[in-house]
Order: sequence, then C-alpha cells, then structure tokens
Amino acid sequence: MRKKTVHQAGLRFAALGIAAGIVALVVVMSVMNGLQSQYIDSLLETTSFHARIQVEDSRIPALSQMLRENPLVRSVSPFVESNILAEGPGNQQYILRVMWIEPQDLAADTGFCRALRLSPRVAEKSLAGGMLLGSEAARLLGAYKGAELTLRGALVSPDEGIRQYAIAAPVSELFRSGYYELDAGLVIVPREKITSLSYAPGPVVLGVKLIRPEQVDALVAALSHTEGIESVESWRDYNRSFFSALRTEKIVMFLLVSIIFAVVAINIHYAMRRTIARKARDLAILSAFGTNQRSISTIFVFEGLIVGIAGAVFGIAIGIPVAQNADSIINGAIALLEGCISLLYQIGIVKSVPDLTLFSPTVFYTEGIPSRILASDIGLIAAFAIIFPAFAIYLAYRRFKNASPLEVLRSE
Repeated sequence: MRKKTVHQAGLRFAALGIAAGIVALVVVMSVMNGLQSQYIDSLLETTSFHARIQVEDSRIPALSQMLRENPLVRSVSPFVESNILAEGPGNQQYILRVMWIEPQDLAADTGFCRALRLSPRVAEKSLAGGMLLGSEAARLLGAYKGAELTLRGALVSPDEGIRQYAIAAPVSELFRSGYYELDAGLVIVPREKITSLSYAPGPVVLGVKLIRPEQVDALVAALSHTEGIESVESWRDYNRSFFSALRTEKIVMFLLVSIIFAVVAINIHYAMRRTIARKARDLAILSAFGTNQRSISTIFVFEGLIVGIAGAVFGIAIGIPVAQNADSIINGAIALLEGCISLLYQIGIVKSVPDLTLFSPTVFYTEGIPSRILASDIGLIAAFAIIFPAFAIYLAYRRFKNASPLEVLRSE
C-alpha cells in the first residue's frame, strides 16, 4: 500500500510539474504574441500598409478609384516617401523619414489616424496647416507644437544632377503612437509642399489597406496583369526580414521554456524506472501467464498519457486566465509590495520608498503588458505536455521489456 501511495504521489508531482511548465509557457508566449501583435498592427497601419503599389503617374487617379471600389479594400492612400535631414528651431539636426500625403487621404485612413492616436478630423486639419511630427523626434530636434521645422533633401536627376532643396513648415501637431521607432523617425507633410520642386523626391506609392489583411495575396494576383502597374508588394514581402526575425525569436523562446518539460520528463523517467524495478516480480508473473509485452507497455504509456493530460488541462486552465490578466496581476503585486514598503517607511525601518513600477515611463516606452493567446500555441504546448511524459515512461519500461520472466523470478 505504501509503495502504491508513493507511486501515486510521484505521478501527482509530475502532473503538477507539467502544469507549472504549461502556465509559464502560456504566459510567456501570450505576452510575446501581444507585444509582437501590437507592433505589427502599428507597422501595417502606418509605414508598411497591406499592399504598396507603384504605378505610372497618369494611371494614379483611375487606379485609386478602381481600388476604392474593390470590396476587399478598406482605404487607398497615394503618398511619396523619402529620407530628409530635419533641422529644429535650435539648429539641432536629425534624419527623419518623411511621408508626403494629402490631408484628406490621411483622414480617410482611419487606421492610420488611430495608430497615431489622432482623430481623422484633427489629423486632416493639422496636416493642412503644417506637419505632423513624432513626439520623440520633436524631443531630439528641440521642436514643439507651433515651432518651424526645416526639411533639407536632395533630388537626383540624370539631366540636372544632384540638386538640394529645403522646405520650411510649422509643426501643427505632435503624435505619440506608443512605439519609439515610429515616434522618433517619422514626419508627415502635405504633398502640396513638393509641388514647387521640379519633380518629386520619390515615386508615388499607393498604400492599400484591406478589410482582412490575409486576403492580400488575392489582391496581388488580381492586380498582376493590370496595365500601368510597375510593382506590387504585399506586407509579407515588404517586412520579410522583420517577420523572419520575430518568428526565429518566438521559436527560440518556445524551445528554451520547453526545457521545463524535458526536466519533468527526466524526473518521470527515473521515477518510473524505480517503480518498474519494484514491480518486476508482478510484471514477470503477468508475462509468465501469457500477457504480451505490448499490452504491458500500453498500460505504462497510458499512465504517462494520463499524467500529461492531467497536467495539460490543469496548466491550461490556470495559464489562460493568468495570461489574460498578466498586467493586472503584476500591477496588483507591485501595489501590494509598495504598500508594505510604505508601511515600513512610516514606521522608520526603511529610509525611502522606491519606484517599483514594472514599466516606468522614465525608463520604458511601453505602457503595460499586452497579451494575445493563440489557439495554435495552446495546442502545441498541450501536445508537448502529453507526449513528453508518455515517451519518458515508455523509455523507462524498455529496460524491463527484454528481460526474461524466468530470470526475474529466479532473482526474486
């Protein structure tokens, strides 16, 4: 009875270990998905678009109208982009990426305005009166709302060679998207500012956004034979290196956290070897009475599956709510800890109360911990949790599998 109790306790401990690993993996992967998803959504709504189409100048109005009438399309924004040297009011200089776009086109792209945290009406009105500048770029340039900013660039022409230009305009609005790279590197200027130049500083690009981004391949295929289109680039192609880096990061993180399952599986393996050694006499008797080895191994593998399934169900049941409320849980724990330290400070045990905010605005640019739970990740985690224990127990039984029942009973 005692051996049975020890064996059952070992299996329960193994199931708890698997559950702990699943909770950790679900939370880590969900937070990583949340961070990546927020950045990707902001990227697609601002600089990337779902599809970028370069077309002949004479075909821009007709193609823009045709795309706006397409049921798959949410918005179409013709724009020109280039890199410029910006000079602030105090002569500070910084290289920015400039987007030349009409105010009404920016206002029609509600997703773009939402990413910049501006209403379409404010965005249109502000762009008509000057330029929109990222808050971090404004800090680097010493600029502020109402300050005049000078943009200096160069035009390269086979006929005229390299020609410099300078455009001055006031900063009518500052935007803060929540992503440092965007806020520190983007300025939006109305296209009318480049009409005085002999030619545009770059080709006109139609930035197309779809109602469902995954349908971009259907749009690209439909436009492949359209007259006047020079190139069509989907958001997957435009951000290929970035998405590959994110995918590699996610795979490496998954493998690192999955080491928890490997450790639990090793513990299960050696625990089952001890159990099988204690039950060697019973197993030998079963074999002597004609029970085949496959049936016996099935019993042990089934036991491993039960351990894995129990751990997976328990871990997922805890991990999903924890992942969904990770930000609230951590902030609550920090608030409780700060309360305890404040009490100690009032008593006089500690000399100061430190700032324990996880993402302090003085250090970090993010405002909280986002989370996004994917069913595919949960399924893969559960599969690992179920397969590892079953395989570990099967390997433990293989040592006994080829033993002769007669030799086992003789040694007993």
